Amino acid sequence: MIQLIIVSDWFSHFEKVINEYIKRLNKLKIIKIKSEKSTEKARIISEETKSIKQILEKEKWYNIYLDILWESLSSLEFHNTIEKLFLHNPKINIIIWGAYWVDYKILNPLINKKLSLSKMTFPHSMSLLIILEQIYRIENIKKNTWYHH
Repeated sequence: MIQLIIVSDWFSHFEKVINEYIKRLNKLKIIKIKSEKSTEKARIISEETKSIKQILEKEKWYNIYLDILWESLSSLEFHNTIEKLFLHNPKINIIIWGAYWVDYKILNPLINKKLSLSKMTFPHSMSLLIILEQIYRIENIKKNTWYHH
């Protein structure tokens, strides 16, 4: 099972297509953490980090953190990585951080792998859409079907 943890207020720009992917991916759960409302950047980072940490500490899942600073994979490499992980970790979290990132000192001990969708920066709802599409692609690769033809 894959669980997506995302810090975001809304997905309205891509809501229709996000919901379509969610419908197609029946072994997927999305945990939406409301963005912290404050004018203090440090407080926002602290509160959002605490919220993510609480979720990660509940169960011992394999935790993948998405950030522009880390390794990028092709779709096939992502598929192979997830498939290898599933052999030993039937539960995988993929975390999309908030607007001001997170407190790495607090979350780093809980993170097993760090990946990047791209070196470009995307809105959180678009990042969610991209990772949903890649998870859907993984499912189709497993079935040896290609949905875009």
